[in-house]
Amino acid sequence: MPLDPQTGVRVYQFIVDRLDDRRREQYPAGREEYEADWSAAHDLEKDFAEAVHADDLATAEQLLEELTDMAAPWCDHPHHPANQARDGHQADPTIPGTRS
Repeated sequence: MPLDPQTGVRVYQFIVDRLDDRRREQYPAGREEYEADWSAAHDLEKDFAEAVHADDLATAEQLLEELTDMAAPWCDHPHHPANQARDGHQADPTIPGTRS
């Protein structure tokens, strides 16, 4: 995945959407877990964007990896960032170069 602010936002938004799904499934329980996970994802995305803007690519790469690790439980989800082509459409794994 490219090290740009849009990548961080895309991964973050995917995580937040899945956290919202989980919160709805667990309602009324799970509020504290949701808030802790949301805060962690938000902080990682913010720190990632700051590292990208500071041209600190090593830190940005590490933070993107942490965001990607947060998204890992949903790796089979069709909207998982690793399953998306660079243009945001569903990647076709049978075509070389379509996985980001």
